[in-house]
Amino acid sequence: MSKRDGGGRARLIAAYREGSAVAAIAVICSPAGIRLAAAGQGEAGALAAGETIHARWWCRRVVDAERVVAAAAARLRRCDSSSATLAAASIGSAATKLHVALQSEQELIDEALIVIERIDGEVDRMQRSGELKSVNKSYRTYRIETTARGERVQRYQDWMAEYRANLIRKLAAALRSL
Repeated sequence: MSKRDGGGRARLIAAYREGSAVAAIAVICSPAGIRLAAAGQGEAGALAAGETIHARWWCRRVVDAERVVAAAAARLRRCDSSSATLAAASIGSAATKLHVALQSEQELIDEALIVIERIDGEVDRMQRSGELKSVNKSYRTYRIETTARGERVQRYQDWMAEYRANLIRKLAAALRSL
């Protein structure tokens, strides 16, 4: 990661996931046992107290994620098992049978990091060549308008981090449509 990271890596990876509009499939361990879940972007972080994610994958469509989870859950009911390892294997098997491509958590992160590095490299290049004038002008406009409304202004560094996250969302959305 670049010098600009400042702990924002997870935030930028989340921006990539949002832009990609991927759906999550998870094996969740809870005090009550193992459960399988499919979630779109708006619901991806919903864990109850005491629950942990044992394994998570990503796919292109919520409908596909739901189909995979339903098929895997049916298989687990037939096996009468509460093993997280067997649940994870059931997800893989169901995805294969349904012809749904899954991406592992690490594969998604690796893909996101490539996009993040590309954006960082371009911003660095633009800073060196003085091409960030329009971006800096946007920050100045934001600062003037926000101050006029009597609201608190974000520091330039924080504003720029959000600007980068928005660029990553847009690039991820563009890559999804290819």
